[in-house]
This record gives sequence, C-alpha cells and structure tokens, in this order.
Amino acid sequence: MNAPTVASFKSQFQRDFPFGTTTDKVMDSDITTAQTLADYLVNQSLFADEASFQFAYNYLAAHYLVMNIKSSSQGLGGSYSWLESSKSAGSVSQSFQIPADILKHPQLAMLSKTNYGVTYLSIVLPLTYGQIGIAQGTTLA
Repeated sequence: MNAPTVASFKSQFQRDFPFGTTTDKVMDSDITTAQTLADYLVNQSLFADEASFQFAYNYLAAHYLVMNIKSSSQGLGGSYSWLESSKSAGSVSQSFQIPADILKHPQLAMLSKTNYGVTYLSIVLPLTYGQIGIAQGTTLA
C-alpha cells in the first residue's frame, strides 16, 4: 500500500490545521516529517484496502504532527509529559481512566496523548484482536 500524499493529508484535515508556507503555519515539511514517523508504526497488513489504510495512516501522521508542534514550541527546555490519570487546580479537578492494556504498552500509551492518536487506536485495535494464523507442521515424536 502507498503512504498518503501531503495533499491527501491536507484534504482530510482541512479544518484541523492552519496550513501555510511560513513557520507560524503547518508547512508541507512538517507533514512529511510526521508521515516519516508514521511509517515506523503503521502496520499495512491490518487494512483490507488502500482507502482504509490511507485514512488511518493520516490519523497517525496527524498525531505525530501535533506532538512535533508541541515539542517545537517547548524548545530545549521541553520534556515528555507522561499520561496523567487526574489533575487538579484549586477547587477544580479532572480524572479519567486509561484502559490497562493501553497503559501497559508504551507505544499505545504514547498514542493516547492526542485525539488523533486515540482515533488511530480506535481504528486499528479492533483489527488486531482475535487475529490468528495457522502454520502447518508436525512434531518429531
């Protein structure tokens, strides 16, 4: 299967990102970097057709794009913030539960840092459960 083009990424997320050619906008080179990172994690064999592969791939690339933009705004003082299960400020508090199977897996937990990553997970996780393969063979006994 073929990775989506920058143009197809822009088309899928035309309302989500301020695309442009200056550094205060999301540039084509930012998308290309995010797509390169997505190449390392996406499993093409999960998808039945090119359209579903490209749709999911773009969500994974969008996740990396957001993470890269957040990192670039922090500069040299940036550090990775691990998932939080609760926050509070004064009298306001918020808590949420991260599913244990996601929390225990470092890559899946990392994808939970953005809405795009969670959307990617919601697409691919059902494709991974219950997958089996049969290998023909015999024993020596």
